[in-house]
Amino acid sequence: MNTSVGYQVLMVLVLVGYAVLLYRSRLRPKVIRRSALVILIAGTLVHMYGFSLEHFETGIVAAFFRSLLLSIKLFIYDGELCELVKAQHTPYFLDMYEFVYYAAMLTSLSAIIMLFGKRAMTLLSLRIRKKKFNHVFIGINNRSEMIANGIENEEIAFIEFPTDKKENEMSVKNVIGGVTGEDKKDRFSNKGNVTVLSAKRNLVLSDFKGNVFATIGLDRLKKLITPDTAFYILSENCDRNLDELMTLLKDDDLIHNTIHVCLSRDGVARYYKTTMKQTGTHFVYPSSLAVVELMKSFSCHPAGVMNPLLTADGKPTGAVQGEFNALVIGFGETGQAVTKFLYEFSSAVSADGTPIPVHIIVNDEKIDSLKGPFLFDSPDMVQSGVIQFENFGTESSEFWDRLMQRLDNLNYIAISMGNDASSLDLACTIFMYAMKKRRNGLDGLRIVVRKKRTLSHEKKLVDKMNEKAGHDVIVCYGEYETVFTSDMIVSKKGNGINKAATGVADKISAAYTAVSGKTVQTYGKSESFHIKNRARMELHQFISRANHTPTISAIVAGNPQVSDDALENLARMEHLRYSRYLTAHGYSYAATDDDVFKVSHQICDWNSLTEEDRQYHRDMV
Repeated sequence: MNTSVGYQVLMVLVLVGYAVLLYRSRLRPKVIRRSALVILIAGTLVHMYGFSLEHFETGIVAAFFRSLLLSIKLFIYDGELCELVKAQHTPYFLDMYEFVYYAAMLTSLSAIIMLFGKRAMTLLSLRIRKKKFNHVFIGINNRSEMIANGIENEEIAFIEFPTDKKENEMSVKNVIGGVTGEDKKDRFSNKGNVTVLSAKRNLVLSDFKGNVFATIGLDRLKKLITPDTAFYILSENCDRNLDELMTLLKDDDLIHNTIHVCLSRDGVARYYKTTMKQTGTHFVYPSSLAVVELMKSFSCHPAGVMNPLLTADGKPTGAVQGEFNALVIGFGETGQAVTKFLYEFSSAVSADGTPIPVHIIVNDEKIDSLKGPFLFDSPDMVQSGVIQFENFGTESSEFWDRLMQRLDNLNYIAISMGNDASSLDLACTIFMYAMKKRRNGLDGLRIVVRKKRTLSHEKKLVDKMNEKAGHDVIVCYGEYETVFTSDMIVSKKGNGINKAATGVADKISAAYTAVSGKTVQTYGKSESFHIKNRARMELHQFISRANHTPTISAIVAGNPQVSDDALENLARMEHLRYSRYLTAHGYSYAATDDDVFKVSHQICDWNSLTEEDRQYHRDMV
């Protein structure tokens, strides 16, 4: 008796489908592990069924373990079951057995290819591929993951540079891509538009000559990119990163592609000294990424330490009581960005609608060399009297003497000294001092620390301290998780503006139009520079408004219904924030707005605004 042809065809089709699944999931160990477990269970059941057909004289436990061992053998070679049941008229059973056997062999083959055949699979997939890539990430790290997560419905390629497991190796294969693990790559294999490509091993920077893709063994990739393909070089090491960018730009065909590179401002200065300015290069500052994460975290927001002012019956007034006193330790790129963040988002008002007192003390032992460019970028912000500069190192007695004098009044401390271990150690020391010496203990105090990576034992330490305090006092930020999206990238399409970037600005305009019935004039389309600058400003402003939500939420104590008086205070607060935002970005007051010359009529107090401007801020709230 034979099984039906339809049944056999079904088995073959299922096997073919499983082979396709394994191919598409070739870089996902979880798929292979789970498939192997399912096949092992199925094989065990089939073997036990076969033993029952032969009336095998043994106990159920022994039969189970023998079936399990025989199922494991299926992943290596054909087992003994065919011999056991060949005399039986059980064609369906034999077909099922062969199906399990071939599935096991496919799984074993996939595991072997995954371990030893990444290059072969990469070259094969490139050879048969027809679709062009819209985005090419050179290396896999947390920054490239973060940006790729924000890209939808476009083809993405990650170039993986295999490591040879040597610690602290400073070669292009791990510097250009950062340190990564299998779990990192898994995350993107879940998306159908992502392809992970494996480059040659044992590469050094001097190898990169002429056609970069031929050097890394992916010359076919060059035929799968277009003039609009964007490249991303986002490694942690800025100096080496610049070298890789320079090498990539030697390829004349790539010079005018958009290349997103993560560099410090010093690295950018080096870039302009050593290569052409007329390239499609967009710079992503690591400090900016860290501060955007800071802005999105309510635990790091100034609102978390402000006291909402309520009416006698507990309703929000849209105002706060007290002062905002902050200390920023470390005034490098991140420290300067955090200072601007605190300056903008500490914008709250008291019961009568006047701005609350804000004091920001900035401390760095190299403050004299650091504050010059800062003063030049944001002169009005410094002249506001909110910021005070000091140059006491954290090892000096002057620093600790002044900290002890101020500790009772401080409610926000931001630490960004550049050394992760030292920064967290300082945060823990200040925590212990505050717990013992501060008049109010740890109430109303927030200590935020920038860390590129928080180790498990450090996280346990922070969690233990916060548990002792009863609320989040120490908060680590700067690990770049789910922060940066393609909306924040400005490409050369559309006069240098990413359509998604202008799209978010359009959402604000549409929301305002829906509320007020008036149209917001965003930019004049005749001036390309003006368009580009306005689009960036509107994009940053959209992010600022979105991140201002925690302040408003905290001040209204979660109550969505506010009185007209409370709404007026919130509108004053929004205007104050926007005015400080402009000031922090180098704008100054003028009766007529001009984004090219960075002047705006919004840099004034509430009473100096027209009623139309006031209504705009009410609508925004």
